[in-house]
This record gives sequence, structure tokens and C-alpha cells, in this order.
Amino acid sequence: MSIDVLTDQTSSLRTRAVRRVAVTPAFNEERTVVAVLARLEPLADELIVVDDGSTDRTRVLVEEWAAGRPHVHVLGFEQNRGMSAAYYRAFEEIRAWTESGRLDANDVILTVDADGQHEPEEADELVRRIVDDGYDAVIARRDLSIYTPYKRLGNAMVSLWASAWAGMRLYDVESGYRAFRVGALLDALNYYKGYRYSETVEVAVILQRLGYKVDNSFLVPVPVFRSNTRLKDLAIDIAAMPAAWWRVVAGRDRPLDFGSLPAYALSLLGPALLLFFTLNLLVHRLLLANDSMESYSHVWYLNEQLFDRGSLPFHIALLDSGKAITFPYAFVPYLVGAAFYEVFGDWSVTLLLVVAALGGVWAACLARPVLRNPWFLLLFVLNPFFIDMLYSFQFATAWSLFAFFLFVWTFERQRYLLAAPLLWLAISSHPIMGTFAVLLYVGATAVLYRSRLRQLLLVCLATAPALVPVYWMTLQTPAVGENSAWKILGSVLDTITRRGTMFLLPFVLAAFAVTVRRHYRRTLGAFAVASFAGLAFVTGPVYVGDLNRGDYMGAFRSSHDIYASYFGSPAFEPGATYRVMEPKGREDGMYRFIKHGAVLSNDFFSESLQRRNWQMQQYDCYLAFKRVDYVVVERAYISEYKKDEATLLARFVDHGDAKVAYIDPRGRFTVYNVRDRVEHQQRPASLRDCRLF
Repeated sequence: MSIDVLTDQTSSLRTRAVRRVAVTPAFNEERTVVAVLARLEPLADELIVVDDGSTDRTRVLVEEWAAGRPHVHVLGFEQNRGMSAAYYRAFEEIRAWTESGRLDANDVILTVDADGQHEPEEADELVRRIVDDGYDAVIARRDLSIYTPYKRLGNAMVSLWASAWAGMRLYDVESGYRAFRVGALLDALNYYKGYRYSETVEVAVILQRLGYKVDNSFLVPVPVFRSNTRLKDLAIDIAAMPAAWWRVVAGRDRPLDFGSLPAYALSLLGPALLLFFTLNLLVHRLLLANDSMESYSHVWYLNEQLFDRGSLPFHIALLDSGKAITFPYAFVPYLVGAAFYEVFGDWSVTLLLVVAALGGVWAACLARPVLRNPWFLLLFVLNPFFIDMLYSFQFATAWSLFAFFLFVWTFERQRYLLAAPLLWLAISSHPIMGTFAVLLYVGATAVLYRSRLRQLLLVCLATAPALVPVYWMTLQTPAVGENSAWKILGSVLDTITRRGTMFLLPFVLAAFAVTVRRHYRRTLGAFAVASFAGLAFVTGPVYVGDLNRGDYMGAFRSSHDIYASYFGSPAFEPGATYRVMEPKGREDGMYRFIKHGAVLSNDFFSESLQRRNWQMQQYDCYLAFKRVDYVVVERAYISEYKKDEATLLARFVDHGDAKVAYIDPRGRFTVYNVRDRVEHQQRPASLRDCRLF
């Protein structure tokens, strides 16, 4: 029976006398069990006693007392199996009674311990709260004042832990003195896997997570101190609560074409992947990736300027001959990273990427709750471009994603004063992706939710003036002025096409949730194939020229300073302008150059690096425009890109126009001094004069 039907039936509780079934598990309670049952009998219509394999006279005494009492039912085990098993045995009996019509879904189950620590007369108040106050379960809160401080502290800590998994404040989750509506309890049993004493904590978490109304505020006295729980039982309870929570989360909306066992196992894959990504990234202080060094260099430079010189620079003097813009994007994250850099160094940037990525997942779950279902979360995580965002270190995209879904969540809850700065953060973190996402959201709102459109446009208009400097700084980036409009447009479209799937997918999954759940096996298969194909594309096994060149070597390899010997030699010249050619994804050398005081002739954008084949006049013109003093070419760059730059430099050396300034002892790179050749070239007014585009 569904929870909605059960909720509708609560209105009948006040118009009919509910039946009460009391359940008492007993294990070696010969001194107290009969007295407890005698006090409990007048308060219940049916009484179920479960002997949990007692080795004393408990079973004999109970059977003697029950003789001649047809409403008392004695069940039992030959060997001790634990309180949880005893309760489950009784609850299964209640399920059979309900299916046969002997009990109604709105009848009440009472659970009372056999050790005398509960006052049976308090049961009337437990039942009243269900009948009159509409609760589905009432867990009595025991007055533990006679217990030891150690026991009270343990109970408080376990209850706090349970509160986190239940999603409500629980004060005494271990209490066995409880009342349940039959329908709610039987629904909870579908997700229950109790072991030893974990039944009480599991059922409390499960009922709340299923949406039932649970009360744990009614304080009852405890006349005697009785506690058989051990540290082992405590450990089991602590582990059982998140497991119970997960069974509800994964099992309640299980795809229709999956069985229970494979479902629970597979549903863990999404969180497991997120955990793997998190740990794998955080072990790297300096992560090798396609776009990582841009972020590390900006954060390092900002830290140097803010904390050593007390200034906030508009340009980075060590990138693109001083023309690089400090904030083409990621204004707030870069500033936060610069502050953290004082404590964590380069690792602060890695940490902030992970925070943004996990925050993006969390915010997407807020904005579109369907993602809280682990099956839909798995589809989101399997998106190859989400994985690519992490391992190609798309720092700005991650922060834009995080801020965008927080913006959607706050806006749809009419928190407009908070939505406006989040909108600004989404766009300022990545002007291209943020603008794309917001425009798409505005368009969807205009079509599907026109009643919200006016407020959305007002939020956008209020934010617009603060976005003008963001767009202006983006257009001032040297890479924009050094490439054709068609190349820039192509780069923008490529970025939107791939990364845009992360912004779109939660909305698509929410719109087609019913269809996806009905055909989940096929959907998951399609996502898995797309993920493998996408990763093969972005990492290079499926080769499409330079479009997809890259790898995720940073996931398994650490950064090493191959230039250390050069920096320590007289051949290195701080303050000189260097063009450093490294493989994509291994640009840590360029980062180390600027940290040692060199000036790079370019920034880290692929459009700025100009990895290409050159005509000699073009190359001379380019070097002259950038005023390059040294060109550094790695052997790995030549092997990966197979461009002719090293050949041209060797020709310059043969003609006496350039010199080999340094050769790595291990042959990993060569440094060419091209200052003489550049000084004989007239500097062009722009790269357009070099006919590069």
C-alpha cells in the first residue's frame, strides 16, 4: 500500500477504535517477563511474545502464562538470533494477519521490552499521539537520568548520528518502547535488514526517509537500569543506519527493469565514482591536465601580488609579455584560491576544483531533486564531459556549474536577493558557459513557466551592470585578438557543445524521469557507451587531428620538475621572454618558468600557444611581435605534435642567427637563444601582419 493511501486513511483513526498488538521480545528474562506481560495484557488486543532462544526458564514461564489466553501468541527460536531477528519474526506474523484481514493498516503495533525498563501504562499516550496527532510512529524518549554518564553520552551520539541519516532530530533512537501504524511499519519492513540490536535505529531512519511522520519527543520514565548492548553492537548500529538510508534511497524508486540485488549494488556506482574522483584528484598537489596550469599560475600570481605587494593586478606581468588579463574568468574562485594559497600552496587550487565539482553535483540535486535518486545521479556522473571537466581541470567551468545550479535553486524558491549574486558568480566564473546556461534557462522559462519570466528577467537586468567588466576583460584576453573570428567562434561552439551537456542533463533527466525509469537498463547502456566513446575522443585513442589531443595522465602521474638543472645553471636568464613548447596536459614546465621569474611569450590558452607548422616569414614575424628571447622545445612536444618548429630553430642555428643555449643532460628539452634573430626583425603592429589568420 502506498504512503499516500496510508496518509489518506489516517482520517479514519478518530472514527473507529484501532486494534492494538503488543510485541515483546525476550531473551533470558525469567525474572521479569511474566510481570511485564501481566501489566501489558490489559492494554493490548493481541500480544506477541518472541522467545529469542533463551537458555533459562523464560520460554517455559511464558508458555505457562499464555495457556488459556487465546490472544497471546508465543513465537520463538531454538537458538539466540538477536533482538532484530525477534522483532522481524513478530512483524512478519503481523504482515500475515494484515493480508488475511485480521488487522487493518491503521491499527497500532506496540513494542515493549521484557526486562522491566518500560512502564506499560505509558502506552496509552503513545497510541493517542498516533490516533489524535496523526503520527505514523511514536518512539518514546527515555529518561536516562539513572544511567551512567558513559551510557547517556553514547546514546546521545548515536541519536545524533541517526538524526543525520533520518533527516530529523531524534533524541533517543535506541528506545525499544514504540508505537507504529501497521501500514507504515510493514512498508518499512521492505527496506529492513536488522542485525543484533540494529532494528530500532534502522526502522527509525527508514520510516522518516519514506516520508512518514515520526515523533521522538514523548519523555517516559525508566524505573530500572538494564543494558545489554556492547561496543560491537554500537558499531553495528552505526554502520546499519547509513545502510538503511541507502536501501530506501536506492530501493524506493528502483528502475522497473532491475531486480533488487543488482539494483542495490549498481546504485552504489555513482557515489563510488565520485569518491574515487575526489581521492584521486586530491592526492595531487599539482595536477597535470590540459587546462590546469592556467589556474595554478593565476592563483599563485594573485597570492604573490596580494600578500607580498598589497595590490590587485589587472594584468599578469609574467604571461603573454605582460598582456595577459588576470581575470578573464573565475574572479571569485581565484581570489579565494589566492587566500588559501598562503596555507596550502598549489594544493589549494586542486582542492577548490574538487569543492566546485562536488558542489556542482550537490547543487544540481537541489535544483532538480530527481538527481537525488542514485540511479539518476549515476547517469549524471557517467557523462564523459563531467569526467573531462575534472581531469582536464576545467576549473572555471566547475565553479560556473556550481553557481548556476545554486542560482536555479534559489530563484525557483523566490529568494531573488540571493539568486542575483549567484547569477553573477555563474557568469563571471566562466562567461561563455555561464552565459549559455543562463540564456537557455531564460528561454526554457519563457516557454514552460511564463509566470516566472518577469521575475527572472528582473534578476538578470539587476545583475547585468556588474557583468559588463567581466565581458570586457574576456574580450581583452590576448588570445581573442590573436586569432580569427572564425577560430574563436569554433572554439566557443566546441566548448558549449561538450560542456553544455553538464548544464543541460539535470533538466533533461527531470523532464523524462518516468521514461528513463521505465527503460533504465537501455538508458544506462547508452550512457555507458557514450561515456566510453566520449572519453576515447577527448583523450586521443579516437584521433581527430588536434581537436581532441590530450590525455588524463595527471590521474596516475605526478608532476616532476624536468627544468631544475636548467634553472640552477648560468644559462637561465630570469626576466627574459621564453616560448616554451610542451605537450598538452604537461604544461607544468611553463608554470615553473614564471615561478622562477621568467616571462612567457604567451598565456596557457591553446589559441595563444600557436602549436602549428610555420613558414619562416610567419615564424620570424611571430617571434618579433612577442619579442621572444628564448625558445624551449621539449622532445615530448616534437613527438606528440610533429610540427616543424624545432626544424626551423635548427636551421637558424646552422645559419648563425640563433644559438643552442642549453641541452638537457637527459635529452628531454633544448633551449634556443633567438635574441639576435629577433632583434634584426621589425616588430609588427599586430599578429595580423604575420598572416597567421
